[in-house]
Amino acid sequence: MCGIVGYIGNKEAYPILINGLKRLEYRGYDSAGIAIVNNQINLYKRKGKVSDLEEFSSNYVTT
Repeated sequence: MCGIVGYIGNKEAYPILINGLKRLEYRGYDSAGIAIVNNQINLYKRKGKVSDLEEFSSNYVTT
């Protein structure tokens, strides 16, 4: 089973994607990832909870 969250718009995508993944987390996923396109594709993924992904990716994504 998987869940997908997407966003296209003028707001910062990162917080919208993280919050969307957190809403899906109760389903029991054991990993998460996000891809942000800004002149290039930046991919961040981690095993574990969305909070693990958020902690890791926040070191690289500027909001």
